[in-house]
Amino acid sequence: MATPFAPLDNATVNIDVSGSTQRVLVSSFGAAQQVRIKNDGTATVWLRAGGVGVNATTSDMPVGAGVTEVLTFAPGEDVPLYIAAIAAGGTGKIYFTPGGGI
Repeated sequence: MATPFAPLDNATVNIDVSGSTQRVLVSSFGAAQQVRIKNDGTATVWLRAGGVGVNATTSDMPVGAGVTEVLTFAPGEDVPLYIAAIAAGGTGKIYFTPGGGI
């Protein structure tokens, strides 16, 4: 049975997206975890997860304007999770909330 998403308290971070890649530290945990992603911007964004140097391109995973997703990331043991985003146009914020469940 699937467990509803449960956010970590006071853990939401965000990115002001643009045509340049931006990144944010989402979690310093090194285990697989779920992240709720809310694209509150006016355009599709593309996301890529990785380490401190991660950059997003328009070949990465798209998330449409106004869309909310819950995704699982497995950065590796003792590896902080960063997520990078880039938008083709428009501006806005993308919110990342780590937690557990779907």
